[in-house]
Amino acid sequence: MKLNVERIPGPELQVGDTTYLYFGGTSYLGMQTDPRFRKILAGFTLEIGPHWGASRAGNLVLSVYDKTESALAKWVGSEACLTLSSGFMAARLLVEYFANLGHPCFFSPNCHEALLPPGGHRTSNWSELYGEVRKGLEKNRIPVVFTDTVGGEERPGPVWDLLKSLPKECILVADDSHGIGVCGSDGSGSWKALQVMGFKELLLCSSLGKALGVTAGLVAGPLRVLDQLRETPFFAGASPAPPAGLATLGLGLSEGWYAQQHLRLLENTAYFFELTGHLQLLKSNLLYPVFYFTNPKLAQYLREHRVLITDFEYAAEAGTSSPKRIVISAAHQKKHLELLAKTLERF
Repeated sequence: MKLNVERIPGPELQVGDTTYLYFGGTSYLGMQTDPRFRKILAGFTLEIGPHWGASRAGNLVLSVYDKTESALAKWVGSEACLTLSSGFMAARLLVEYFANLGHPCFFSPNCHEALLPPGGHRTSNWSELYGEVRKGLEKNRIPVVFTDTVGGEERPGPVWDLLKSLPKECILVADDSHGIGVCGSDGSGSWKALQVMGFKELLLCSSLGKALGVTAGLVAGPLRVLDQLRETPFFAGASPAPPAGLATLGLGLSEGWYAQQHLRLLENTAYFFELTGHLQLLKSNLLYPVFYFTNPKLAQYLREHRVLITDFEYAAEAGTSSPKRIVISAAHQKKHLELLAKTLERF
């Protein structure tokens, strides 16, 4: 069932005369409907402008890009950061970069579509991935492993422990779109956890449009590599992210908005887990705000009881039964979580 709505939903959603609870989407920190965040974003839009359509390789450069990238690098923990117009673009930039260098590339079972080049195939399981990477090393070529930092319905939450078993001689490219803002210290994502594993090189890409609420993508990594990425036609030929969003992001980092919202998210997730942890319906991780289930009758039951979740057939999962996702956000209040828990209890 599809519903047409006029604005981005918060914890509650009005459709005609009906009020629904909303537990879907990817606005983990609730920034998209946060009044403070929206007011600051609107102000920066008036001050700086809504869009910068020129190449960042041009002779005129807006200072907000370098400023925000420096703030992101400090927060994430990497030597340097680079922003692009979307997380998908950030991922494709890295795919093209390593493909052009001729590295053998391998793709984890949970690898996002954005990291799969034409003809690329995910390994069927993690053991197969480890074996394929070792074979690549035996040919005296440095393998590149592409992966998501977060699992799916089979393994909710970060997959850092699975990545530890990869040979350290490989280069790791990790998509942290569902980790940044959600996992790590103050929601700073997966960089610090992955860096200590000692891979030959670590690159991280991410959407900033999910938990962090701005239309942009991110690449984090060594300055040497990011300087090379800046020189690619892929980067130079593309328009950058909207500058007002990046200015808002930079201010949010410096004033601690994201850390505050991350703490609320952890509290909400723990509380909902406490309310529902005994139910066999859901598959979850205590520290991760996405709760999975596959029973289509439950999805229908929730709709009938005015609860909307993430429930659609994702193109990347064609031919399979797409899991249903209940998503907890920092914007939810205890009353929302309790109403959902009671509804699940009655099913």
